[in-house]
Amino acid sequence: MRHKKITCVATFAMAALFSVMLSGCGKKVENTNILKGMELLEQYDYQTALESFEAAIVYKEDNQLLYRGEGLAYMGLGNYEEAKNAFLTSLSYAGGGLTQLEYDTNYYLAAAHMKLGEYSDAEQIYTAIIGLRKKEVDAYYLRACVFLKENRYEDAIADFEKAFSLEPDNLELVIDAYAEMQAAGYTEEGKVYLSELMENKEKSLKDSEKGMIYYYLEDYDNARIYLDSSLNGSSAETSLILGKTYEQLGDMNYAAVVYQTYLGANPPDAAIYNSLGICLMKQEKYSEALDAFEAGAELGDTGYLQELKYNLIVVNERLGNFASAKTMMNEYISTYPDDADAKREADFLSTR
Repeated sequence: MRHKKITCVATFAMAALFSVMLSGCGKKVENTNILKGMELLEQYDYQTALESFEAAIVYKEDNQLLYRGEGLAYMGLGNYEEAKNAFLTSLSYAGGGLTQLEYDTNYYLAAAHMKLGEYSDAEQIYTAIIGLRKKEVDAYYLRACVFLKENRYEDAIADFEKAFSLEPDNLELVIDAYAEMQAAGYTEEGKVYLSELMENKEKSLKDSEKGMIYYYLEDYDNARIYLDSSLNGSSAETSLILGKTYEQLGDMNYAAVVYQTYLGANPPDAAIYNSLGICLMKQEKYSEALDAFEAGAELGDTGYLQELKYNLIVVNERLGNFASAKTMMNEYISTYPDDADAKREADFLSTR
């Protein structure tokens, strides 16, 4: 999902928090435990962060900030009901006028509603934001995502197109919209927007951007040409798409090399580790895949943590480690109870 993804939630939240605290927020409380909690969020240590926010309650630190922090921690832990309640509590301590902090908290509250399948509640929040900020691209984009969940295709397209009109040169926006449309079963309709972008902006697009568009258009030969020519070894996004392109072309060995080359020269990246593990599993290199998934999961990046945990279950199963797989599955289902695929996999494991 676009806008303040949970993968980067801590960094954004810290920036917002420091902005508010530097302005004083009209209070003289030293929010020591809140700051500590936010730093722990940056490290993906959500449980310890919660302890800091609980301490902030005891020391009577800023209620709006501490409950917002609790909400972010609960989001990281996948406890969306508690996250929703914390965000609502944070908003109850807001002042009379809407600040950027309240807008930001409302975005996270809407994200919690989405995770809980409470689409009408999320829609109401985005609609309220649009009512106050007519050019809020993120609100139009995210409301379109809600409409797709509600099978309101025409409404979704209207909001996507409004977002595109507000940021006509935003390639990421169009690709993200395509991914949402694809997930909702509108792949061919989504490709129209990518094709139009390529046609209208081709001269101004970088090779890496053209390569990405070709990848999503499933023109993997052209994707490889443009991505290969633009790869400098330091772009996680380009490396990820190039590796996936080689996978689609059936060259699993070179795809793995692309992922490994990036990881060998850059800070660890959960998305790259996850793709490397999947690539290695396709080659039946299960022990190496296990190492990749474990390394990715250790980073704690919630944008990929659920998928990495699930893949760890699968690879342990492939290795014949059924006891470990069952233990992991029990933990997984307790954290992600709505995953239907996991429940089917759990039924299979129960027979082993």
